[in-house]
Parts: sequence; structure tokens; C-alpha cells
Amino acid sequence: MDLTAEAVEEVYHNCDRLRGLKMIYEPKYLPLFQARFELL
Repeated sequence: MDLTAEAVEEVYHNCDRLRGLKMIYEPKYLPLFQARFELL
């Protein structure tokens, strides 16, 4: 639980520098493992 709390705190303190991802390709099978993304 401590590790999770530290990760959430780190994201919160750096949220102004973090960017998201946009899925540009989603295969029919195993989409989270074979998908392709680009930075927003």
C-alpha cells in the first residue's frame, strides 16, 4: 500500500508535466499488448 500511495503522490506533484497517450491502432485480439499509441 505504501508503494501505491507514493506513486499517486508522485503523479499528483508532477501532473503539470505529464502528458497522455492516444491510441492510434487497436487490434482485435490483445489490444492492450499490441496497441500503438502516440503522445498527446
